[in-house]
Amino acid sequence: MENISVNNLVEEFESNLPREISVSIAKNILNSKISKENAISEYKKNVDLLEKKIQRSVINCTGTLLHTNLGRAQINPEFTGEASNIEYDLDKHNRGKRNEYLTSSMNLLLNSENVCFVNNNAASLFIALKTIKETSEVKSVIISRGELIEIGGSYRLPEIIESSGLKLKEVGTTNKTDVKDYEKALKSNPDSLLLKVHRSNFSIEGFSKEVSIKELKTLSKKYNVELFHDLGSGLVVDRKFLESQQVNIFDNEPTVQESLTDGSDLVMFSGDKLFGSVQAGIIAGREKLVEDIKNNPLFRTYRCSPLILFELQNTVNKYVEKNEIEIPIWSSLLMTYEDILLRIKNISKEIKMNHEIVDSESLIGGGTMPDKKLLTPVISIGNQNIDNLLTILSNQDTPLIPRVSEDKIIIDVRSCSVKNDKKIIELLNKV
Repeated sequence: MENISVNNLVEEFESNLPREISVSIAKNILNSKISKENAISEYKKNVDLLEKKIQRSVINCTGTLLHTNLGRAQINPEFTGEASNIEYDLDKHNRGKRNEYLTSSMNLLLNSENVCFVNNNAASLFIALKTIKETSEVKSVIISRGELIEIGGSYRLPEIIESSGLKLKEVGTTNKTDVKDYEKALKSNPDSLLLKVHRSNFSIEGFSKEVSIKELKTLSKKYNVELFHDLGSGLVVDRKFLESQQVNIFDNEPTVQESLTDGSDLVMFSGDKLFGSVQAGIIAGREKLVEDIKNNPLFRTYRCSPLILFELQNTVNKYVEKNEIEIPIWSSLLMTYEDILLRIKNISKEIKMNHEIVDSESLIGGGTMPDKKLLTPVISIGNQNIDNLLTILSNQDTPLIPRVSEDKIIIDVRSCSVKNDKKIIELLNKV
């Protein structure tokens, strides 16, 4: 076998990986004692594969606005990465408290007594349950069988409840749960709390029934127990804003504010879904319950970074100032059919490959309102080798991610910004 050195192997194939990583790959391959030709081929394959794993910006043309695999809500980040007064009091010139402004502005937005922030909504529920177990006599969680959800990544609600140390008490059936089911469980398990989980990633239709927060609050008062609401999707936008924009797809989607007004003691929701910001878990509700969570030693392990808190603060400001349209998820949702058609026609005029403009449907995504679809004009590309086209589009410095439907590539621009349109033209013309 003709020998090849590590350096020679690294220099055979130009890559964007740090040299130290390329050298490590080369060493591992040469240690396997394969031929020079096979070593070069294996090295190129490994480097190419690893390069594709580097996190980078992509253009989301899937039509799924909150695409979990693409990072859910898109944002226009403003955090510079420089030092910030995250825990410094500019008035007293010494150490201060975290999130004082963010907490007060979020309380104003939600009309809540107190609020805290953790790194995702799974953490929100877990630490809320763990805290109440440690600070009260609560031993069980009563929940409808129809709300024992599983979300992506094998997150199963029963396992989260059991991990908190509380016992799970299921009531009702998959499709129907009544007030009397909860009451029966409370009589047998008075040391419980009531948990309602919003079925945001699936829907049950037909012969079905669920119990509202208002009804559960009447019951929780009667038996003197806490009522928690895992709302997940995090709709906080003002109903008047939706009415003014003639948006009705959220008519049956509860807001965080409505949940608190209807009687939830704690509400938990995601920062990167309909709230339209970065990944975070937000817990809002009664003063003491939230303060107990903040005082839990476990809370520090879930604490958000300055970057996350800064971007949450910017998003809250936009809601408070009634500038919702500046939040990317809302600009995408409110984009009219005519607006998108104009974008699509402008792109269509510039691209060379055979295609057609057709009507299709965009999705909200992110485990949010799966039964709601948005009529959207798209570019449909047929008569192409789909795998080859997907490979070319994904191998770019800024990959373009379309969706595939009925053996056609679909370019849906509702899920990306207008600023990407020129790049979309450029990438499609490379094919």
